[in-house]
Amino acid sequence: MNFNQKLEQNKKQIIDQWFLHTINSYPQETARVLGKLKNRFDNPVGSATAHSLEESFNLLLQKEIDIDKIETALDSIIRIRAVQSFSASQAVGFVFELKKIIKTVLEGERDNDFDGKIDEMALAAFNRFMKCRENIFLLKATESKRRIHSAFERAGLVTELKEKELLDSDKS
Repeated sequence: MNFNQKLEQNKKQIIDQWFLHTINSYPQETARVLGKLKNRFDNPVGSATAHSLEESFNLLLQKEIDIDKIETALDSIIRIRAVQSFSASQAVGFVFELKKIIKTVLEGERDNDFDGKIDEMALAAFNRFMKCRENIFLLKATESKRRIHSAFERAGLVTELKEKELLDSDKS
């Protein structure tokens, strides 16, 4: 039996352990809540996490890794972690836990090619995390500019030029 067949045979156990390791990266009380239900209505974060991990693992089992698909599969879990107080290493660290879990489940057996796929997944997760953080920064900057502009308008320090005034200024 080759390595991928062993992974496929132990897939449920690997994904379940990966889910537990991932939610245990949250504070204890949060982890307890996230681990209770995987229903997307009662526990949307736990559900998104479980779905994202399963989809990502299935993509790793394919012969060729597609980074764009991996990044898309990780999107929901990374978006959640990006808006929380995780550092970049904490936000994507759950990916590396997969190596340890596989080694434990397969009783020490490893495959360098598969480990390389996990490393590529970690890089994809980091890319997605940075994109999310960049979007958050841009949203905050835009909101700050809007609030400052509104405050200046209320104070009478800024006036909006009307279209006619703009046309008249162009003629001068």
